[in-house]
Amino acid sequence: MSKYSIAVDIGASSGRLMAGRVEEDRLTLQEIHRFGNKISKNGEFFCWDIQKIFHEIKAGIKKCRTAEIEPVSLGIDTWAVDFVLLDENDELLTDAVSYRDRRTDGMMEEVLQIVRKEALYFETGIQFQKFNTIYQLYYLKKNHPEILDKAK
Repeated sequence: MSKYSIAVDIGASSGRLMAGRVEEDRLTLQEIHRFGNKISKNGEFFCWDIQKIFHEIKAGIKKCRTAEIEPVSLGIDTWAVDFVLLDENDELLTDAVSYRDRRTDGMMEEVLQIVRKEALYFETGIQFQKFNTIYQLYYLKKNHPEILDKAK
């Protein structure tokens, strides 16, 4: 069985698992598994189906065995701004609300009334996008502080 590193790429419309290894100073890549991904309305928010995503990642890892690929490492790349919050028992407190949801409309402007733009950039080094995690967290603080209180 050949040893590979597995890369999981989760995009806004699809996900895939790629197997890669270096042989004779060349990187070889092989697609192992591809699946559809989309946001859907869950209550008042547009959310990612993280249970489905997790299921698909496991399905891709299982396909490695059939392809005689032995994963020695696994890396996952996602949207980088979306999250879930867990309680002290590692139970979900929130859904994985998509950065495409409108809940952060106006939040950036409110945060910038509290934190100077220059200071925020100095601390984070990220672009000013209305969907950044800080604005999602501020939405929760403003509208559902009880969730943040329970988050561990």
